[in-house]
Amino acid sequence: ERTVPELPELPEEIKPHPHGIELGTLISMLERTEHRQLGGFFGNEFCRIGPKVAKDITGAAKLSPNSWIKTVDHTSAEKMYEAMQSAKVMAPPTNCLSPIGVRTMLKGLEQGLEPEFICASSRPPSVYRGRPFLIEAGVAFGGNLPGDEPAQVFRFANRVPLQYQQSACSSFKAVTGMNWKLYNLQQPRGALPTGPIVVMIHMASVWVPFTSESKEAIADYDEIRAEMELALKDCGRKLRAYLNRRKAMQRQGQRRGVFLRYIGEISKATHHITGADQQQVYDSLMAMAQAKTAQFDEELDDEGRVIGKNGRAKRDRLEEDESVMIRADTHPETDSGGTGVQPVGESSNGAEDGLDAHLVEVGAGNRSTLFGDDDDAEPPRKETKKKVVRKVKKKVRRR
Repeated sequence: ERTVPELPELPEEIKPHPHGIELGTLISMLERTEHRQLGGFFGNEFCRIGPKVAKDITGAAKLSPNSWIKTVDHTSAEKMYEAMQSAKVMAPPTNCLSPIGVRTMLKGLEQGLEPEFICASSRPPSVYRGRPFLIEAGVAFGGNLPGDEPAQVFRFANRVPLQYQQSACSSFKAVTGMNWKLYNLQQPRGALPTGPIVVMIHMASVWVPFTSESKEAIADYDEIRAEMELALKDCGRKLRAYLNRRKAMQRQGQRRGVFLRYIGEISKATHHITGADQQQVYDSLMAMAQAKTAQFDEELDDEGRVIGKNGRAKRDRLEEDESVMIRADTHPETDSGGTGVQPVGESSNGAEDGLDAHLVEVGAGNRSTLFGDDDDAEPPRKETKKKVVRKVKKKVRRR
């Protein structure tokens, strides 16, 4: 089944750009053109060349726009070619490109891989050697992807997958040249990042510079490599924001487990000491636990946006981005094993047994307190520094 029913927009044909042709191409165009004068030839056979630029190009060969094309020899063609390469003209139009599109990339990665997080980035069109091109990148993370293997790199050129000569391709070099540790991923030196991640890079251009006639790898041009790295960095920032959020939700889940561990005992002790209603104390402490760890109870919709109390999605920078899709519909696992807040149950043994029945067991290795980590585990660093300074001063005085 097709993921996207819409057909891509048809690209438009453009004329050659003066910075994107070679000397042999210019000579053959001069031989086949129907125009008789150089002014009409440059104005109608090329894009972004106006009367002023045409006058500068022909002036480099000691000619004029009114000169006859028949009078142009090989030496004059070489001088005009050099003038065309150094002429200051606008970049070529980009309506000749046919990119995949961000939404299409998201749907394709979702259907083929089913990860928990997908993001995509589409760079604005750029130009190399007078030829327009556009770079698109996508990153899929989590789900059923293997977490102990290097990342997979999917390379495309004008919507066609590239399956061979991966190490010689500019797309692969851009991925390995990135510092993925900045985006909370593990990466050996000079290698692909390790983890449940898939990277996709697509290049759309009127002339893709392949390394050979087999068209299996993209040549490593500086302009192309820079655009690929910028697209990957954009995806990396979105992935880092998602990983930080997931880590924060996991931390809140751990705190929720610590709350649930002691709430029953605290309410029971309060009832015996002060005579207060045990159920009321339990409900108050449970409400406090929910308020302190509210992020753990957040729910996401189909597009990964946090759902508020009114059923509408909350406003968030990551979730409002149309180039991001979060498919995680479960809370991250916690060390405490707590999955949420449970109501106080009733049993035949009384309210106290009902409270004890809903306590959540926490591993012995968890040393967290109700409101964070135990700060008494080691002395403050500032006091230690003061003691050291005083000892040094005493030694100096004795000397």
